Amino acid sequence: MYYLHLPSWFPNDKMPFRGNFIEKHIAAISMTHKCVTLRVVRKTDKFRNTEPCTALKNENNITVEYYVKERTSFLGKLRMKISEWYYYRKGMKTIEKKFSKPALIHLHVALPLGIFAAKWSNKWKVPLVLTEHWSIYNQINRLLLTPVQKRKLKKIFTLLSGVTTVSQELSERIGELFPLKNSKVIYNVVNTELFVSQKSDQSPKKILHISTLNQDAKNFLGILEAISILSVMRQDFVLEVVCEYKNLKAEAFVKEHRLEKFVHFLERMPEEQVAMKMGSCDFFLLFSNYENLPCTILEALSCGKPVLTTPVGGITEIINEERGIFVEPKNVAQLSYKLDYMLQHYQTFNSEHARNFAVNNFSKDVINLKFAEFYSTILNKNHIK
Repeated sequence: MYYLHLPSWFPNDKMPFRGNFIEKHIAAISMTHKCVTLRVVRKTDKFRNTEPCTALKNENNITVEYYVKERTSFLGKLRMKISEWYYYRKGMKTIEKKFSKPALIHLHVALPLGIFAAKWSNKWKVPLVLTEHWSIYNQINRLLLTPVQKRKLKKIFTLLSGVTTVSQELSERIGELFPLKNSKVIYNVVNTELFVSQKSDQSPKKILHISTLNQDAKNFLGILEAISILSVMRQDFVLEVVCEYKNLKAEAFVKEHRLEKFVHFLERMPEEQVAMKMGSCDFFLLFSNYENLPCTILEALSCGKPVLTTPVGGITEIINEERGIFVEPKNVAQLSYKLDYMLQHYQTFNSEHARNFAVNNFSKDVINLKFAEFYSTILNKNHIK
């Protein structure tokens, strides 16, 4: 028996960290369950694609992967899309031939693969479950859904045997739009063995921010405005920024306001280095306008670090007065005040409490157990039917 995973998001050449939280879910599940994952990846370099690339991450975690060439012209994009769906269909047939049909299909993010997954669920007569991460269901974003997407999503949610979300808040937002059955909250997973506290007796004091720097979601320019205000009051700190790509607008703001001493942009780095940065900072900072459940906050807690963040999405389910403090979204003046407060009081937060909370709620063992219980429920109900 095995479980077939269809992730709608996964890393590629242009976005090497896209959907890495999905990969971590699958890795946690595969600790005790055999998993096969199908991916069709866009590549910018030359390759041969006569046979799938099969990666064995451990004896229970197999990835069957096909490549298509990344194209930018209108006709090129159309050709790329046709190739992607061709290889998805070919991949499913290859998996069926090699492994037989799965016990269930686990879809990660409803679009674009939901309708495709539902067709194979019906063909194989196996349950289809979904884990959702997408912020499109949030009230601030749902107007961005096109009529076609809404119709597809409605059909997908009707055909699902069960749904997990990474926060209760996300489950409630989805439930406002589409029918939910057998719903369960299963948080994102953290490698609590890697994300551990490091020595942080240092000068200047270190604030850490990790994100895409997407302005609509993360409001990073708001952070820089608050840092500019704070730099007039005190000079004993530095904001370290880990991001996937350069942000020219943000770097121009830093230069224009002479903040080079206080804001350090760091290059893309592997998870091991991210863990070291997280473990050695004094506190972690997010100023998001909307979120679901950021892995970075969970990683900060795993390192025993307090968090200064906005009370949006599932964050309010995780952060309380023992693990951090809140600031109003878009309130730059308040953020500068709260940053000053945290620089004075970060050491008063109980590092051991934050660490224990992370281990007990987000570790691989905990998430593995929760998915095992979820799968068992779905398969038992499907068997009864």
